[in-house]
Amino acid sequence: MLRFVARRLLQVVPTLLILSVLLFAWLRSLPGGPAGALLGDKATPESIAALNKTLGLDQPIPIQYLHYLGRALTGDFGASLVTGDPVITELGRALPGTIELSLAALLLAVALGIPLGYLAARHRGGIWDNLTIVGTLVGVAVPVFFLGYVLKQ
Repeated sequence: MLRFVARRLLQVVPTLLILSVLLFAWLRSLPGGPAGALLGDKATPESIAALNKTLGLDQPIPIQYLHYLGRALTGDFGASLVTGDPVITELGRALPGTIELSLAALLLAVALGIPLGYLAARHRGGIWDNLTIVGTLVGVAVPVFFLGYVLKQ
C-alpha cells in the first residue's frame, strides 16, 4: 500500500509540470499574447510592447517559462488585475468561506449519505434503492455552477 501511495505521489510531479506547460502555452497563444489579453481590444502596439517589457514577455520563451515556474513554486502569483492586491492575499481572503462551504457540503453529504446508503442496502432492489441510485446520479450529473445558482435563489 505504501508503494502504491508513493508511486501516486510521484506521478503528481510530472502531471503538474505538464499542466504548467499547457497553461503557459495557452496564455501565449491568446491574440496579442498575454499583454494584448490584459489590455483588451483598444490596445495599441506601443502599449502592448510596453507591457511586454514590464512583464518580461520580451525575453526568450524558455526564460519566460522558467521565471513563470519559479514564481509559481515560490508562491508569487503576481497581482490581481481587479484589485491590484497580491493574488495570494486574494486567495487568503477567499479561503475561510471556501473551507466553510466545503465543511458544510461534507456534513450534508455524510448526514444524507449514511442513512440513504443504509436504506438502499437494507431494501436492495426496492424503492429506496432505486430512489437512492436516481438521486445520486442526478446529484453527480448536475453541474456545480447550476446547482449553486439554483440553491442561491
